[in-house]
Amino acid sequence: MPNLKGKAIIVLEQDFLLRLGITVTLEAWGCRIVSGTSFDEIVKDIKARDLRPSAMFIPPLDKQQTGIELASRFEAELGYPLPWIGMTADSDLIQRWRKEKLDGVLLEMPSTPTTIRAALSKALRQQQ
Repeated sequence: MPNLKGKAIIVLEQDFLLRLGITVTLEAWGCRIVSGTSFDEIVKDIKARDLRPSAMFIPPLDKQQTGIELASRFEAELGYPLPWIGMTADSDLIQRWRKEKLDGVLLEMPSTPTTIRAALSKALRQQQ
């Protein structure tokens, strides 16, 4: 598994408890977290802290944007490809995502820290 210490990770999630759970887990591994409930809020924080995120945890749907659209928006704003982990508790959505063979990693919530770490490691390997 790759070393996660010091890696900047985006966590975009509307649900406070889900966002907090992912954030606390990632911080325990030494990651630097940029979390929030909106794209604009997170981009502003990234620029203010002069970070270069390594990966992102995003929802399958945020307001009117799909997770794939969000991922593309982050990549366009940051200027480089960024691996993503799609988080959802909707098992039907997970099945649809799997059929579409998306570029991201799919994470069914709730998940254990071991599963979260494996998903993040897989996403980071895809970036290489």
